[in-house]
Amino acid sequence: MNVRATILCGLFGGAIFVAACSGTSGSGTGENTGSSSGAGSSSGSVGGSSGGSSSGGTGSSSGGGSGSGGSGSGGSSSGSSSGSVSGSSSGGSSGSSSGGSSGSSSGGVASAYPPGPYGTKVGDVIANMTWIGYPDPSANVVATTLPYASYSLDDARKSGAHYAMINLAESDCPGCQKSAGEMATGGPSVVQAGGVMIECLETTGFVSQATQSSLQAWVNKYQLTITTVKDPDGTGTATMNALGQREQAYIIDLTTMKIVEIIAGDITGIGATSGGLGMTEMHKLLGK
Repeated sequence: MNVRATILCGLFGGAIFVAACSGTSGSGTGENTGSSSGAGSSSGSVGGSSGGSSSGGTGSSSGGGSGSGGSGSGGSSSGSSSGSVSGSSSGGSSGSSSGGSSGSSSGGVASAYPPGPYGTKVGDVIANMTWIGYPDPSANVVATTLPYASYSLDDARKSGAHYAMINLAESDCPGCQKSAGEMATGGPSVVQAGGVMIECLETTGFVSQATQSSLQAWVNKYQLTITTVKDPDGTGTATMNALGQREQAYIIDLTTMKIVEIIAGDITGIGATSGGLGMTEMHKLLGK
């Protein structure tokens, strides 16, 4: 073996050794001129991988001999990874709430007292009047057994009743005394028919404002079981000043607060009383 052959054998032997030690996989063919090409690719995706590959080249040489030898490449790798995360979430919540509140006083009564102008004649809207005494809306017990409290025409309006009767009294008036006795007997039936009965003691001694004690005496003497009131202390004879003298009955339409009738009785106590005449009219209006 000459020197050239020795060198060539050494070179090829080294190449074979290198090829054997390179790469995960490889193949190569070569001739004396030896050329190599290698390509490697790797692709990966989430959760997996594949290795590279290399392939040897082919070569030719002149010189009368051919041989194959290893060719190798350290390999090249190309990799791509693609991944996508797609997600969708859809959620919906729908809710609806409906609520309504509508409110009115008992019987569908408007929340506010009717506005003026006010008057004291038939057909006029009567002003709201406030008293103090013994409200007895059920007319089933003597009024003085109930609390001493404020009471107003607005309270009567909010009762849900259709009609109210206000009877005006004076403790020393014969006609008023007769009216009181008649209302003690007949007043509860008007209330049971759906009306409101109010006895207002305007004065004692014809000129003085009624007191709590005089009001108690009036109720207890006639055993009144209807709402019985007087003007609040310190207001003088406000009801008499507004509505007039004793032994009169005012009938009020509580849906409009208009005066329907004004009924005068006999102050002497001989003839018909405002109490008796008024109750008769209330029954007619109430239809019972």
